[in-house]
Amino acid sequence: MYERFYHLEEDPFRLSPNNKPCYRHASYNHAKTYMLYALRRGEGVVLVTGRPGTGKTALLRDFMHAIRNEPIVTADLVSTQLQATDLIRMIAFSFGINKLTDDETEIIAELQTMLSGMHNFGRRPLLIIDEAQNLEPESLRKIELLMQLRWKSVPLLQIFLIGREILHEQLLAQNLKALYEKVNAVIGLDPLDERNTAEYIRHRLSQVGWKNDPELVDEIFPVIFNYSHGIPRLINLICSQMLLYGMTEEQHTFGLPEIRQVLREMVNDRMLPTPLRNQTN
Repeated sequence: MYERFYHLEEDPFRLSPNNKPCYRHASYNHAKTYMLYALRRGEGVVLVTGRPGTGKTALLRDFMHAIRNEPIVTADLVSTQLQATDLIRMIAFSFGINKLTDDETEIIAELQTMLSGMHNFGRRPLLIIDEAQNLEPESLRKIELLMQLRWKSVPLLQIFLIGREILHEQLLAQNLKALYEKVNAVIGLDPLDERNTAEYIRHRLSQVGWKNDPELVDEIFPVIFNYSHGIPRLINLICSQMLLYGMTEEQHTFGLPEIRQVLREMVNDRMLPTPLRNQTN
C-alpha cells in the first residue's frame, strides 16, 4: 500500500518477523553472545527473557542461523501448543522418534537412547521452548525430570526456555529446586533506548530501499520512543500508521505535527500504552 507511494521495495514495518538483517543493539548483541556462550558450555537450562515485542523471536531466529553449521541437533517447540500430558511425547517426536507408545516411561527410555546416540556421534541435542512462561507447573516438572538424564555423567539434554520476564519468577515460585539449580544463565533482552529507537527506524527503512522519502525530522524520534517505550513491535506499529497517514495525506515529510496527529488517533483507539513521559499533543 504505502510502499508504492514512497517507492519502497516492501513494507519496512511489518509486524511479523522477516528475513531482513536484524537491528543489533547493545542488549541484543549481549543476549546473543551469552546464548552462544551458554550453548558451548553444553549443559543446564538457559532462560532468555524479555517484554512482549522486544524481539525474542528475531533473536532466536538469528541464534539458530549462527549455529546452523555446528554439531547441534535442535528441537524447537512453542509452549502454547503443549499440554503437560503431551510434553514428553512432543519432545521425543521433535527429535525424530515417530513410533510413540502411551507409556511415558517408555518414551523417556527411548528418548534417552536416541540422545545418547547423538552424543556418541559427536552431536549435542538442544531443546528450545518458546513462550515458556505458558508452561504448566506439571510441564516444568517433566523438564526437571529430563534434566536428570545423563550420558557418561554429562547431561544428555541442554534446554533453552524463551519467554516473558515473569518466567524467571515462575521457576522460583513453583518450588522446582532441582530444575532451578540447573539454570546456568538468565539472559534478558531489553527495549531500545531513545537513540536506538531512531537508529532502529532508519535501519528498517534502509533495508527496503528508502531514499529519504519520506523525510523524517529528528524531533519525531523522542516522541515515538516515548509512546512505544522502545519496544520494537510498538515502534513498527507507530511507524506503519505514520506511513499510512502520510500516504493518505500525501505527506513526504514527517515532523512533530504529523507524528502527534498519528499518535493522537492511536491513543484514542487504545493501540498504545501510557507514554513514558507526559507531554502536550
